[in-house]
This record gives sequence, C-alpha cells and structure tokens, in this order.
Amino acid sequence: MDFIEEMGLLMEKHGGSKTLGRVFAYLILADQPKTLDEIAEDLLFSKATASLTIRQGLMLRFFEKVSIPGERKTHYRVNARSWINAMSAKLKAIQEWENLVDSGLSLVSPGNQAARENLEVLKDYFDFLRWYFADITEQYERWKKGGINPQKQRPKGNV
Repeated sequence: MDFIEEMGLLMEKHGGSKTLGRVFAYLILADQPKTLDEIAEDLLFSKATASLTIRQGLMLRFFEKVSIPGERKTHYRVNARSWINAMSAKLKAIQEWENLVDSGLSLVSPGNQAARENLEVLKDYFDFLRWYFADITEQYERWKKGGINPQKQRPKGNV
C-alpha cells in the first residue's frame, strides 16, 4: 500500500478522517502547492469532498492557503509545524484534565475511597505528563540544532 493510503488509515485509526489523512500525505509529497481541483482529481475525490476536507484541514491548521502571483485559484500546502502546534494543544488539554480531576477530588467525600483512588491515579498520571513534556518545544529546538545526541540520550521504555 502506498504512503498516501497508509497516512489515511493511520489518521483514521487515531480519530481523524481517512480523507484528511490522504490529503495531508498528498500535500506533504507535493513539490508545489496544489489547487482544490488538483487535489480532487489526483486523489479521485469529488470536488465537494476535497473542499470539505481542505476546510477541515484549515481549521486544524494542517493546511494553509497560498496565493500564487498571476493565478486566480487558491492553492494549498501542508503546514509542517501543525504537529508542533497540535502537541502544544495536547499539553494544554493535559492541564485542563488535571484541573478537572482536582475539582473532582475536592467534591468527593473522604469516605468514598474508590472514587478518591481513581481520581488520585489520574491526577498522578497527569502530573507526570505535565512534568515530562514541560520543556518539549525547547528540547525539540535543541534537537534540531544538534544539541541533543539521539543515540546517547534516548529515553528508556516504549516511546
């Protein structure tokens, strides 16, 4: 199976649409920004499906509009930094989950040991995640500049 199809399946597996994954892969591989017509034609989509998928990708900031001088049609390209932005959003979500768990802990009576244990497990895990990923953007920038040797500083476990 080719890269575009695999990306579609992977996106679908993780909660997105297969179509979004296919367009994302197509634009990653594109040597230049593409029009809606090109996307629909090359991926064998209807123009309506391509348009809906592009709108979804724009909302998620996976794609960006590009204006090409002398051309009337809008072109699109992948926003490679979207994954960095998505991770930042996930880190904010972790904080929201942690806040909600804290709220739950304050509401549970001391006698409800089962609920307290469940919430404490969640709180502990969210605390760990927030700590572990606190400087991930900074670490990524170091990685890009060669400041981290991946062979010597690889995390242990199933990462």
